[in-house]
Amino acid sequence: MTRRFRAYARTAGILYLVTHVTSIAAVAAFAANELALGVTLELLLAGGCLGTGILLWLLLRSAGPARAATFAGLRALEASVIAASTLPMLALLWMPASTPVTESFAALHTAAFLVGQGLVISVNTVVLGWLLLEARVVPRALAALGIAGGVLVLASNSAQLFDLIPQGGTIAGLCAVPIFAFEIWFAIYLIAVGLRPQNPVPSP
Repeated sequence: MTRRFRAYARTAGILYLVTHVTSIAAVAAFAANELALGVTLELLLAGGCLGTGILLWLLLRSAGPARAATFAGLRALEASVIAASTLPMLALLWMPASTPVTESFAALHTAAFLVGQGLVISVNTVVLGWLLLEARVVPRALAALGIAGGVLVLASNSAQLFDLIPQGGTIAGLCAVPIFAFEIWFAIYLIAVGLRPQNPVPSP
């Protein structure tokens, strides 16, 4: 791996860790009614998502151009949904607490979370894991964990969408563990190792 691509991998790993820190911190900020801090953290989260999409596209496009572009596009979509979800929270920040639409705006933010950090991220993680597995640029166990985690979160968020399981409950939390583990492992691997030399794959 060239020095430039090693720097891309390290930066992508750092941004993955940034997305985790800001995501968790934003949830805590909103729970404490620190809306301005929560919005700031979610905007940083969106930037981190966009950055990882661009950098991994640069790193993996030679191994699977269509899937690398799909991942980058879905990552950009996720970032867009996250950024858009801050708008109702900004509205809550600026309007009187007694305004009748307060609960509706909070529900809109929750819905955006379910779509952006639930449904979209599950699909783009499956795409990424599939590409990593065939390109053989990371350990097979890591790539397989990404695929399994993405499928599990997709099933969990679909179930939440149709009220089959509670939103944000214990089941949903347990289903999110594999994808969380994948992203942490992948981030550390990118920072410490980078990506192995790529083997071109026959499919896009």
